[in-house]
Amino acid sequence: MRQLLTLAFVLFAAFAMAQDEDEQNLVPNGGFEDFNKKPLKSMGQLQSLCEGWFNATQAETDLYASGIKSAKVSIPMNDNGKQEAAEGEAYAGFRAYTKDKKKTRSYLEIALKDELEENQMYCLSFKISMSDLSKYSVNHIGAVVSDRKIFQPNTGAIVRDIDVKDRSNKVIKSMDAWETVCGTVVGTGQEDYLLIGCFGGNTDLNVEKNKKPRDVVGAQTYDAYYYIDDVKLIPVDAKSQCNCSSATSSKPDLIYGASTVITPEMSDSDILGVSAVYFPSLKKSVNTAGINTLNKVMEMMNANADWTLEIIGHCDNDEAAEAKINPRFVELGKKRAEQVKRYLVSKGVPESRLIVLTKENTSPATTRETEIAIAQNRRVTFAIRK
Repeated sequence: MRQLLTLAFVLFAAFAMAQDEDEQNLVPNGGFEDFNKKPLKSMGQLQSLCEGWFNATQAETDLYASGIKSAKVSIPMNDNGKQEAAEGEAYAGFRAYTKDKKKTRSYLEIALKDELEENQMYCLSFKISMSDLSKYSVNHIGAVVSDRKIFQPNTGAIVRDIDVKDRSNKVIKSMDAWETVCGTVVGTGQEDYLLIGCFGGNTDLNVEKNKKPRDVVGAQTYDAYYYIDDVKLIPVDAKSQCNCSSATSSKPDLIYGASTVITPEMSDSDILGVSAVYFPSLKKSVNTAGINTLNKVMEMMNANADWTLEIIGHCDNDEAAEAKINPRFVELGKKRAEQVKRYLVSKGVPESRLIVLTKENTSPATTRETEIAIAQNRRVTFAIRK
């Protein structure tokens, strides 16, 4: 009886969580479930039959559904292969790339329920699956949020920066299952449209050939065609709340590694002022490059017996956001500084000459938003106490 009650509680909690996500989701009809089923008979009917969604160019996008008479756009079997819906009984389809001169790329777009709030972080995600009959697969597939409706009055490719794509921008090849692509965007207070498709120019794409599955009937098409389902844009407090499958959510341990220029005329205090130990995201352990820096700091401390050293810890903005939802990361900058102090003490520097301070994310080395620039803020710096 207790096991049944526990199972019921888990199911209720999962149901409540799903309902809460649906209420927060700024993408109306993100599962393509609100559509007119009866007229659905052929390709190119997403805009005319699916509530809210429209084409971003003159190339048409497609709607598929279960329980319809037309085999062309039915679920699970249709003219592009076989795939069950990720959620519900419908999904959409678009062409990301083609070598067939009679076909073009296509893009699907929708107006959001509301504008994104300024400085609010959002998790943008969608599920994607390659069609079985596609001869090719490509990268540069993702989603773009825009402060205006995007419409290109032709069938050409839309080439622009992508807000959310696979972290490694890999070629998406999964046919057997749905793969989740997700990432975070921060609102400016103006974005109110969402666009999905392939945004790389033909010369920028990595194009790979696919083997046709043995159990699929039909000839391969000379394009890269994808099914898409379960599109969500939900407010979050930290990046860890935006979870993809393990294939897409892994984040490399990027450590800032620019070398410091030391010139012969620099004094020990000058060298100390430009010295720093850098860390991967959400980590406090010192790596080999950091140990080398600390060994030089130790040598300068031994050569300057009157020095009292301030060890100052820092973190980046993402880490500070994580600390708000996970106590493990509270004062991560200070924990990094304490780790540095322990190393110096273990090498013979008197503890009385070392002072741990922290500035967390209040004193960034840079405010640029590239991955390598952000990595520059995950550091421990030094100063001489006067």
